[in-house]
Amino acid sequence: MRPFHWTYGGASIHFGPGALGSLGGELGGIRSAIVITGRSGARASGAMSDVEGILRGAGIAYAVYDRVAPNPPSAQAQEVAELARAKGAEALIAVGGGSVIDVAKVASAVASGGGNPMDYIYGRLRAGPGLPVYAVNLTHGTGSEANRYANLTDIATGDKIGGEVSYPRASFDDPKYTLTMPREQVMCTSFDALYHAYESATTVGSPPLAQDAAAISAARIAERLPLAVAEPSSVEHRYWLMYAAMLSGVAIDISPTNLIHAIENFLSGLRPALPHGCGLAIIGPPLARIVHELSPEASGRVLRALDPRFDGTPEGAARTLSSFQSSVGFERTLGDYGIDGELLETAVRRALSNEPSASRIRRRLGGLELDAERLLTILRSLL
Repeated sequence: MRPFHWTYGGASIHFGPGALGSLGGELGGIRSAIVITGRSGARASGAMSDVEGILRGAGIAYAVYDRVAPNPPSAQAQEVAELARAKGAEALIAVGGGSVIDVAKVASAVASGGGNPMDYIYGRLRAGPGLPVYAVNLTHGTGSEANRYANLTDIATGDKIGGEVSYPRASFDDPKYTLTMPREQVMCTSFDALYHAYESATTVGSPPLAQDAAAISAARIAERLPLAVAEPSSVEHRYWLMYAAMLSGVAIDISPTNLIHAIENFLSGLRPALPHGCGLAIIGPPLARIVHELSPEASGRVLRALDPRFDGTPEGAARTLSSFQSSVGFERTLGDYGIDGELLETAVRRALSNEPSASRIRRRLGGLELDAERLLTILRSLL
């Protein structure tokens, strides 16, 4: 579990035990900050108190925004931006998982460049040099601490999509802060990282760098997630899951996600109670049949990292993903999260009609024209 430091995309990434100890040095010259968190996870993990101790020790004034919700609405990024302006903040410190980090990225852009949060998600505005974001990551799934992407739900439409916003100034991945995650979150954040890897590798034009990172990430998840579920107090297993998630985050920065993430984003945008990684795990296996048909070699490489016995067929792709998820105890359905046929149909049709989402899916799948009825036929069995 050796700690290390590296730089990617302008983000100074501190990884491993004791990583948060580098926060004070990264904040040199900062006099005031907004600390952004969710409602409970940052406190429960111990990370929040450690961050506050570092800020007090450095004499940095700070205010706390602790209302970030899972699958956050765009209004929360607007609220953080307005708070940052009102307080004259010089930095944003995100203490949480992907939702928290994504809100901080977009709030930074709005606070400095004006406009509204969805302007940056849709690409109507480009984020310039803004308030620096310092990401204290508390899960092993997001990858947002190592890439330029952010996801928000548009409060005007209910559509949840991602866009290129900005890299954090610095990030901190210390596995000890993941030990308080509930069992389902342990699984589902890891599934998020797994599908980052799978989709990055299978997006048309994915380069060797992304495919190599994806294969390594999948292998680490295959090895360590069953152990982390069986031994939830092991920091070592979380170290390697965080490492896998970071690699997957870089992989999608190089070669983005495709069909599975696109459909799931609309599902969890319409039903915020559906954890993003859980949604991916439910819809991922059947949709992998389509993805595998288009990118069989890249798909096979990632799936053989999960199970060397993968048979190379589209049906085998679905079985391999489903079997791995079942092996760690995940057996959920969309119906378990209150998603019925009407909501499912709405999500699929919106994903295939929303721009730029629909164009992105087609481009990343080599121009494949997707039929909403075909997708709904595949997905209705998951209710």
